[in-house]
Amino acid sequence: MSKPKQIAWESWNAKAQEIIDISNNFTMPEVNSEEMTYNGVEIPPELFSPELFLQPQKIINTPIGIYSQDSTLKPSDRWDCWVGYTNFDVTKRISNLIEDTEGVEALRVLSRYSFFLGVGKLFDIKEVRRKIERQLCVYTEEEILSNENTQATVDLVKEQLKTKKYWSILVSPEGKVEYIVSDTMDKIYLEGLSGLLKLKQDIGGIILRGNNG
Repeated sequence: MSKPKQIAWESWNAKAQEIIDISNNFTMPEVNSEEMTYNGVEIPPELFSPELFLQPQKIINTPIGIYSQDSTLKPSDRWDCWVGYTNFDVTKRISNLIEDTEGVEALRVLSRYSFFLGVGKLFDIKEVRRKIERQLCVYTEEEILSNENTQATVDLVKEQLKTKKYWSILVSPEGKVEYIVSDTMDKIYLEGLSGLLKLKQDIGGIILRGNNG
């Protein structure tokens, strides 16, 4: 846990439109039927009449399947679509948290560190992303204390504070420890606790408290 959890976002709708634009600008090379031969035998020009060929349907590969570029059911027409890139594992628990976020209509885990997201048209994508980041870009107590050095440091601090009635310890994702302690629930202690909570919002981590809160 040497760095904070992060999600980088890329618009799938913009990428899809770029793919469609490239496809629409592509033209088949002209064929000079008078020069067409097969094994030295000249092929009659009428065999190359455009009426003999069907215009191929233009398609687009999307994270949730193949669609016609003209289909109104393709993801970029139905939702505001994004690809999220993470520096942490996209586990089943993580995907469930994303899927349960208000506004999310489609989700496909693409790899260990990426996922595809479709957000309903009437939802603010910035707010949806903020909600997802607030849920995912945090470390649990189990994750932080799984580091042996961090656990040893926390145990040592707890041992030093055990005679005090009130204490709170902030443990950062990197294993750094900040704490406040007091024998009374006074203004100084509460202001110190408020400071720890603000610091937690800025850097992440967990707050451990004594039995008296």
